[in-house]
Amino acid sequence: MSQKTIPFLTLSPLPAEVINAVNDVMNNGIFFNGYYTESFERTFKEYIGINYFISTANCTDSLEIILRAHEIGTGDEVITSSFTWFSDASVIELVGATPVFADINLSHYGILSNDLQGLIREATKAIILPHLFGMVHPEITAIKQLCEDAGILLIEDCAQAHGASTGGNMSGTFGDVAAFSFYPTKNLGALGDGGCILTNNEKMANAYKKWANHGQLIRNKHVQLGRNSRLDELQAAVLAAKLPFLNKENSRRQELAHIYHQELSGTAIQLPGNYSGHVYHQFVIRTDRREELRQFLEEQGVETDIHYPNSLTQMEVFLKYKTSCQNAEEAAATVLSLPIHPAHTEEEIYYVCEQIKNFFKV
Repeated sequence: MSQKTIPFLTLSPLPAEVINAVNDVMNNGIFFNGYYTESFERTFKEYIGINYFISTANCTDSLEIILRAHEIGTGDEVITSSFTWFSDASVIELVGATPVFADINLSHYGILSNDLQGLIREATKAIILPHLFGMVHPEITAIKQLCEDAGILLIEDCAQAHGASTGGNMSGTFGDVAAFSFYPTKNLGALGDGGCILTNNEKMANAYKKWANHGQLIRNKHVQLGRNSRLDELQAAVLAAKLPFLNKENSRRQELAHIYHQELSGTAIQLPGNYSGHVYHQFVIRTDRREELRQFLEEQGVETDIHYPNSLTQMEVFLKYKTSCQNAEEAAATVLSLPIHPAHTEEEIYYVCEQIKNFFKV
């Protein structure tokens, strides 16, 4: 294989089904609340196995709307991971509450469940639990029970876990409520921003809808404050067309991950835990020589990325909480994401493995 040929991510060309759906929307002129919005809402909640779907503009909106609908704010605390995307903590501050950071397990990068009990206090109202890199938290059942016993809300952040499962149950079905992202790079991605909230609680579903739609359930009957957060018809059409391919594409990611596990086992890198139901939104390794390895791979034509170069507790905006999470900080200093996308070929993945093994021979 020639050098300079393996992108980290490939989002084109688009399938014919997606192009046809986009053309249909452009031709019929219905850009909000049309056939495709209804179709995707119905099929996605059926796919996950949840009763209520509330569309939003993005996952960050979804998380903030959930907190506001549950009247979480000043004086309240919300626990979240110290190693995740910025939104999980930022929305807590945006509603006036206080983020409490839990450290992570370095095998699966999820919240260190043994630490949770000690973080729950009288002011604790919720846990925002990210299923990071395409894997349902392996101890989600125990965490769910902990939340039930403590009487606190369990919010699943499923932005990276479309179709991920454990014990035969999908991500988004364990907590009281779940938030999803449909950003283009996700396992199920639109052509722009998009998100949703899923729940089995009818009362709370209506509360989320009001917050997402200017405080109204019926047009022009505004009963509270709210925001304008919705999925447009174009993005819904793309998602409706792509959903039937999600399982196949997730299986392809698992096949490529199997090559990584097989070829890189025994090398001087830490591989991600090979958990059942992992759909590998990212394939994340760890090495103390990350910057050297990344530079070497770039020279061999392999693009990589870093998710994430800083733990939340290291970010200036959260330094005021004076929290140190050792595992999260170690992860931030050593993680490296390798190419893994259904569009990648087996040959490409074998080439990446070959170059990594060549690097550690030096």
